[in-house]
Amino acid sequence: MLNKKQLKLFSQDWKIKKAYICLCFFIIPVFCLSQINDKYFFKGNINVNNNGIDWVPLFSRDKPSLIANFSLGKNRFSINPLIRYELEGLQPWGVDIWWNYKVKQSGKLNFDLGGVLPGVINQNISVIDKNLPKTILQPWVSAIVNPTVSFTFSNAFKLSLSYYEIIPLKIVNKTQLEHGRVIILSPSIKQFLIMNKIFLNWIPIIYTVQIEDTKTGIFSAQTINIGVKNFPFSISTVMNKPIYFGDLSGKKFDWNIGINYTFALELVKPDNN
Repeated sequence: MLNKKQLKLFSQDWKIKKAYICLCFFIIPVFCLSQINDKYFFKGNINVNNNGIDWVPLFSRDKPSLIANFSLGKNRFSINPLIRYELEGLQPWGVDIWWNYKVKQSGKLNFDLGGVLPGVINQNISVIDKNLPKTILQPWVSAIVNPTVSFTFSNAFKLSLSYYEIIPLKIVNKTQLEHGRVIILSPSIKQFLIMNKIFLNWIPIIYTVQIEDTKTGIFSAQTINIGVKNFPFSISTVMNKPIYFGDLSGKKFDWNIGINYTFALELVKPDNN
């Protein structure tokens, strides 16, 4: 049980978090509406794979999954829904609505401010009730604050550092995470071309995961994507390996292989004059 002092501190901390969320996600649309460019983009990638992997090991599925990323925006601002399903029985894995605003996008040093509101991850919860199934899907709803700093060394290489603060919007059971944070260091490497027809994208990352006040885990991962230029289908694989688990648990090596369908559209606002 919490004493009065702890409850007061918790209440003050939660008020600060709510204010931070409001600043990040309710002011951002103002920037979008203030932009004068009438050209919008809509793009996406739909991935079907044999093993659903999440950077937070607790949320990985270890089952075939469908992962769909979409992005709608213009200029600096974009809304980026992430929708994930388990293919067995088409069970919903999670839905995240990502928001992103490019605060500074010129020069070598750039800064983005983004996050998730809302983010829903469904967890399998055991139930002791004869009138209910043995397990049910319980949604855990949270917000994420995500600032990113990047530095461009050349046209072929850029380095980004991203911070993710996970803030639950509602605690529904004792096993739900009260807070967490992820830090990702990711280089952006120019696409490799083979005979000017076949492309290869390689995205390595190093990242840390801390759940509440436990020891931080350190992981390395990479995504490799191979396809043919101007063809919407490609093949990709994700590989994830812990360097140091900390207080986390999971596989010593995790990987998947999948097929991707990618599209990109440009939308132009009609001229009413």
